[in-house]
Amino acid sequence: MEDIFPTQGKLIAYVDGSYNPDLHKYAFGCVLISSDKEVVERSGSGSSEDCAAIRNVAGEMLGAMYAARYACVKGYQELEIRYDYEGIEKWVTGAWKAKKELTQKYAAYMKSRQQYIQIFFTKVRAHSGNQYNDRADALAKAALLEPDGVPEI
Repeated sequence: MEDIFPTQGKLIAYVDGSYNPDLHKYAFGCVLISSDKEVVERSGSGSSEDCAAIRNVAGEMLGAMYAARYACVKGYQELEIRYDYEGIEKWVTGAWKAKKELTQKYAAYMKSRQQYIQIFFTKVRAHSGNQYNDRADALAKAALLEPDGVPEI
């Protein structure tokens, strides 16, 4: 088994999103792993009409933004976001043009966090048996059944 714990001052965040068309609701799951071997799980959801229009992508972005905020508040110097949806990285790096207002806001937020913390991105395959990615996915799905909201840091 790979050593999943990051070096001192670095946080790893597995993020995933989900969407329920019957509820018109999106959600995120986030598994945060620190160098002191602490594993923190967070999730949240929303149902705003403009965000629900982009389905699970809204949850994916919300999870990455939550991870960036968490890392900044907790004083980390580096954040590695492990994701399975390419836009999470490519809108921030400019490899994809953020054409929609929400993707533009997401990219701007993530770039603004880079003033305080180095953010790296690593693509992982979805539903491939990766323990933490699968857990982030399960957290996102479960959050669809919870009241709307994002947890405090």
